[in-house]
Amino acid sequence: MSFPDRSPGLGVSAVVNLTAGAAGALINLLIAVVVARHLGVAAAGTYFLVVAAFMITANVFELGADTGLVRFVSAARAVGRLEDVPGLLRTALRPVLVGCTLSIVTTAIVVSVVVEVDGVSPWMLMAASAVAGALSLTALFLGATRGLGDTFAYPVLLNLVLPVGRLAAISVAVLAGWGVSGVLASWLTPIPLILVLAAAISWRLVRRAAPSRRREPDHDHQRALSGSFWRFSAARGVSAAVEILLEWVDVLLVGALASPADAAVYGVVTRCLRASEVVQQAARIVVGPQISAALARGDAEHVREVYGLISATMIWLTWPFFIVLAVFGDQVMRVFGPGFSDGAIPMAVLAGAMALATAAGAVQTILLMGGRSTWQLADKTVALALNVALGLLFIPWWGISGAAIAWAVTIVADTAIALWQVQVIMGLRPSGGHLRLAVVQSLLLVAVPILTSRLLFGSSPMVLAGTVSAVAVVYVITGWKTRHALGFTRLLAIRSFATH
Repeated sequence: MSFPDRSPGLGVSAVVNLTAGAAGALINLLIAVVVARHLGVAAAGTYFLVVAAFMITANVFELGADTGLVRFVSAARAVGRLEDVPGLLRTALRPVLVGCTLSIVTTAIVVSVVVEVDGVSPWMLMAASAVAGALSLTALFLGATRGLGDTFAYPVLLNLVLPVGRLAAISVAVLAGWGVSGVLASWLTPIPLILVLAAAISWRLVRRAAPSRRREPDHDHQRALSGSFWRFSAARGVSAAVEILLEWVDVLLVGALASPADAAVYGVVTRCLRASEVVQQAARIVVGPQISAALARGDAEHVREVYGLISATMIWLTWPFFIVLAVFGDQVMRVFGPGFSDGAIPMAVLAGAMALATAAGAVQTILLMGGRSTWQLADKTVALALNVALGLLFIPWWGISGAAIAWAVTIVADTAIALWQVQVIMGLRPSGGHLRLAVVQSLLLVAVPILTSRLLFGSSPMVLAGTVSAVAVVYVITGWKTRHALGFTRLLAIRSFATH
């Protein structure tokens, strides 16, 4: 029995995810501005360090099961074995629940005996550990919804409801004049609600997907499936832990080797740049099940087409953002208040590296959905070792600029390895000429006029606003007129392969 095709087209899902992601990114940047201006550069450094530890904990204790659910549920859906889905969800949940419980107990012991964080109570750190577990479970439920073809629950809950809830709660903390602990408590408050909503949506979809005529349980098949699931997910879990360490370890290194104030500045720089990840996130959410299902049916040509379309779209959407941050980073950093202007040079360095990484397209998703989680684990382990080694070498000499150089080298190296694995070893090169056109339009219509404006008129809020407004109008109009050549219309026309 096949699952009823209620899924939207690939392009519609991408537009919804991009829109929600962009809104969430703007709200998260606004939260960073509010927190930085309220706490000041030193206390904001403590805030970012605790947030870094929280995000690492939440991602580690997902154990890779969220990605495992996306891959295995979408594959089960593609080959007509929907009766496997409830068992897959139970298989994923049990070890994660155990891991989250152990994390809470361990945190309680450590913070009561060893750890002292200025301005943050031990009770707050223990509460943060418990809420990190709630976020881990949320990721699992949303992984199941994505595997079942729902590409809306994830962006609505994590990119809209969660940021809006955080902004409202933090606004109350700021108006009340609370310190670091109060702001952190407000940042954590909406997560339990998100968990309840994600669990309810997941349960509803699993029940709706259940076949009307149940087969007799095949215990041997279930054991084999559980083994396959955890062989994939365990490697992905370690890889995800390494990835989140890669995302936050440079902030922790700056805090340890420089100062909490420097960590605050560097944390703001990386948060600004990571606003671009809404595009990569949308691509991963929409394309992940698509690629898993296509590879399960042996349709490599479909993967190549989607790979080319998504890569061109990612370049066209993100490169203008990186160009603006690289050229006018000084104006962007001034928004966060006194003491943050030193982040302009690190922002330019990282913007260039992240632009190159984005040009590689959805290579990480292709590796995972193609079952190469062990490859990605090896890649990320090498990248983490490289980043830590370069950070230890550069940060004592050059501070946050040294951290940016270390991270930029790591980004480029990690991307190059993954690109080689996907295009050479797996033989999946993007098809179509969309990529070249996206690159040319970004450089000629955005980079050239923005650099020229900076050289001729200098840097000021008025120059930034005027230049970006004019460039945006020309860029969007040109993109609309060349939408067929860029592949946008083809992307919108593709239906979910998992439902064919």
